Amino acid sequence: MTKTSIRDDETITTEHSETKGRFSSAADNARNRASDAYRAARERTGSAYSSARSRASSATQRTSDAISANPVAAVVGGLAIGAVVAALLPKTQREVQALGATGARLTDKAREAAKSATDAGREKLDELGYAVVKEKIGAFVGGKASEA
Repeated sequence: MTKTSIRDDETITTEHSETKGRFSSAADNARNRASDAYRAARERTGSAYSSARSRASSATQRTSDAISANPVAAVVGGLAIGAVVAALLPKTQREVQALGATGARLTDKAREAAKSATDAGREKLDELGYAVVKEKIGAFVGGKASEA
């Protein structure tokens, strides 16, 4: 082997080592950045979950407190929501076939129960002095009943 050839081999070996070092360093940097990104995403996800859980718990507590403070309004509100849902859901042909006359009787009984509950709610609102609330509920329930 000649001196030039040995020098070329040394140069190639040196360049190979330098390239290997740069590649290793780049891989380490990429690994560290990926690890940092994963850690940050995990922290953000945990924080978002904790925050959502806290808000849900707070909303549940506020709802419970509101129902405890004014159960009559909760019942009237529940009835109103039920009436809206019932008005939005159409009867299916299968229901008519399956229930027939029984379905008609159930519907009549449900209307009577809803009217009784509405009347009881109105009486209770009168007792409590909620005239404005009573008028609004009456307009809402009356408007839905005339549509049906």
